[in-house]
Amino acid sequence: MSMTEKQKRFADEYLIDLNGTRAYKVAYPRVKNDETAKAAASRLLTNVNVKTYIDEQLEKMHNEKTADAQEVLEY
Repeated sequence: MSMTEKQKRFADEYLIDLNGTRAYKVAYPRVKNDETAKAAASRLLTNVNVKTYIDEQLEKMHNEKTADAQEVLEY
């Protein structure tokens, strides 16, 4: 899976709060217009590599949270 540095930065920022517009503006600071950032973020989120990366990270985060909840139940 190959992504550009900016695509990875966008994906990592997106994972913080799932706000595509904000994430796009962090990864691509030259873009100031919210509408432009929103449209570009939507396009990026359909990119196979970006989507796969985000899905994998969300799955990992979900598994870690599930493990934490399981640990709490065991105590």
